[in-house]
Order: sequence, then structure tokens, then C-alpha cells
Amino acid sequence: MQPPSLLRITQSSTRCLSSSDQVALAYIFNTYENICIAAQKTQFQRFPCVQHTSVHELLNELSLIFPVFIEYFKYIPEFANIAMDDKIRLVKDHFGDMININEPLMHPVKSSNLIVTWRTVFGVDITARFLKRNQIIEQCIFDPILLKLLLIILVLSSDSSKNLANTDIDRICDDTLSIFAAQNIYVELLWRYILSRSSSERDAVKFFNKLTMFMLYTKNLNSYISGYIDTLKDEIKQMKPMIQTIWPRADGEDVTDINIA
Repeated sequence: MQPPSLLRITQSSTRCLSSSDQVALAYIFNTYENICIAAQKTQFQRFPCVQHTSVHELLNELSLIFPVFIEYFKYIPEFANIAMDDKIRLVKDHFGDMININEPLMHPVKSSNLIVTWRTVFGVDITARFLKRNQIIEQCIFDPILLKLLLIILVLSSDSSKNLANTDIDRICDDTLSIFAAQNIYVELLWRYILSRSSSERDAVKFFNKLTMFMLYTKNLNSYISGYIDTLKDEIKQMKPMIQTIWPRADGEDVTDINIA
């Protein structure tokens, strides 16, 4: 999949994508542009706005952007049809996925504030992992729809890989089969989209496998960072309520943020 050819509608595109597929892809693209990119242009032109020196400062700024992501998913029909409790679980469990995908989509050019903040807050090792993630994402950034589809697929996942050591049954989704069915709609759409943009089915399979490896890398990165933040109990106490709900409190107290609901 070469970037210059991604924006062209070819005979392969019309063979692989039905008219309803093309409507769905256009809807995803336009909705993301109208909500997320519009917010970036008006409210979040730079991220982060300053060079942060602590984890809670960085995540508290992210909490200002987080409602934009939630607003976007309200317009995804399959997500909208999920029960409210499961929606909240999905949003909290896939906070890292939202950041990993949306950050390069909304800010394709990394500011010096972000690089310095990563090094100050997370250290050299995690910063190197972030930079590797960016190198992987940059291979897909010029495609108008690929990462937007991937974002939906990741959030419509009922797994709780972020909480592997957490035995709290309340973190398990109630209707995993409905979530799985919703996710499959977009997995199949992603496959047909990749097929329409590839010169052969063999190339499509190779690219799909490469994309799967990227997803596994981001999942591993999320787990690593989550484990690191879990040890920073004093930092968690200083996070805004919306972000505190994603990490456990040091005192064991449950924090409920009505803004997510």
C-alpha cells in the first residue's frame, strides 16, 4: 500500500467495496473530521500546551481532550447501541488505545513540548517506545480512513488487557457477544478496505498481518505504561476525576465520574 495511490478510487475499490461500505467509510471520515479534527483546530492546536514535569499534569491535560473522543463514539451506531455500563467499561479500558491512535491523527507533527514531556515524565525507555510507535503509525497516517477504522475496532474490544492483574468482576463487560458482533462489522469493513487498496489479495494479507502486529505492539505499550502509572499512587491522587477512574486509588476508594456516563 503506497501512500500516493491511497486516495484514488480504482476498479479494485469498486469491486471490493459495496455502495453501503463506501457510505459507511465516508460517514466515519466525515464524523471524525467534524468532531475530532474540528476540536483540534479550534481548541487543541498544540499538545501538550506546555512541557509537563509530572504524570498527573500530562494526563490532566489529556482529560480535556478525552470528552471529544467520547463525543465522536456517540455517533458510531454500533457503539451507541451498547448498554451504558459496557460503554463506560470500554472507554475506560481503552483509554490508551484512544490516545495512541488519536494523538498522531490530530497532531501529525510532534511538538518539542511532547518529546521533552515524554522524557521528563516517563524516562528514556518509554520515550523510545513512544517514538517507535510513531514510526509505525506514520506508515498509515496519510491514508484518510485506515487509522479511523482501527480506532473503532480497538475500542469495540471487550477484553481488559489493561487490567490483567485485576480480578474485579465489575470490570468485565456484561454483553461481550454484542460487542464482539459490533467489532466484527468493522473488522470485515477494514479487510475489504485494505483489499480495495491493494494490488492483490496476497499483498492485502501481508498488510493486514503487519497491521495486526502494530495493534499488538500498542497493546503491549499500553500495558507497560499502565503498570508504570499504577505504582505512582501520589500522582494518581492528583489526577482529575475522569482520569482517576481509569487507575485504582491508593486508598481503595472507588471514584465515579458522571462525565463519562
